[in-house]
Order: sequence, then structure tokens, then C-alpha cells
Amino acid sequence: MAQTEQELLSSITNHDEYNSLSSTMMLAKKRRQYYLRPMKLFIISSIGAELLFLLIGISFFSGFKDIFYKILWTLFFCGIGMGSIMGTLINIFITDRYFNYKAIFGSLILGLIVFGTCNILCFRLDHHFDYFGAIKYPIFFLSKGFLAGILGSLLNGYLLFSANGQKLLIKMGF
Repeated sequence: MAQTEQELLSSITNHDEYNSLSSTMMLAKKRRQYYLRPMKLFIISSIGAELLFLLIGISFFSGFKDIFYKILWTLFFCGIGMGSIMGTLINIFITDRYFNYKAIFGSLILGLIVFGTCNILCFRLDHHFDYFGAIKYPIFFLSKGFLAGILGSLLNGYLLFSANGQKLLIKMGF
């Protein structure tokens, strides 16, 4: 049966054990935030990019036709999905292994794989729905997705894995 933190702390009578457990719990809370940071950052930035793509699609290509499905596609499946995948892959392959330029380059490589694959998938899907201009403007559709993936991966990699980027994230509340 799981004990709450308070029950666990109150059951310890030895002062040294209490201090050790307390510091371990604090360290675990810090580490948790460290691993959540890539998830939050990539989800927020992916949703931001997808919101921009949604606004472009509404303004220039298909208007408000099927708006519920467009929102579901862009913000939920693409924004949250790509951001979650990127945050997870960053944690698996880069966090605690690399820092500075190697980590930023690793973020770029992972971003090209994930965002590039999603861009091509969305390109193929848009040929069926014609919401975002993939049929009439295929070069624009593909280039905006790849450009956003490259810039987003580099920016997020910089924020996560450089000293100045981490200071900025802390100021922003990440």
C-alpha cells in the first residue's frame, strides 16, 4: 500500500534518514521538472506552429469549412502528437547524454525525422481533404512544414541544452 509523503516522513525516527529522504525527494522533484521541460516546450511550440498553419489554411485555402476537423487535426493530433513524440525522443536520446552543440544538432536530427515524417503524412492527407493547399501549392505546403521543423528544433534545442537558453526558460517559468 502506498504511503503519502507526510506519512513516510513521519514514520522515520532517525534524523539522518529523515534528511536523506527529504533531500532525495527534493532531488526527484527537480529531476522531474528537468524531464518535463522538453515535453512542455515541444508541445507548446508544436501547437503554436500548428495554430499558425491553421490560420493560414483558413485565411488562404479553405475558409471555415469543416473547422472542427481542422482544429482536431492541427492542434490536437499534430500539435500535441508531434510535441509529445519530440519531447519523449529528446529525453530518451539527448537529455543527460549531450549538451551544447551536440545536443542542439541531435535535436535538429530528431526534428527532421519527426517533423519531416509528419509533414509528408499531412501532405498526403491534405490531398484527400484539400484544407491547407497541398494540391494547388505543394512546394509551399512542404517547405513551410520543413522550415518550421528545422527552426523549431534548433530553437528548442538551444533553449534546452545551452546555458543561456536554460536561463531564459527559467525566467519564462519552464
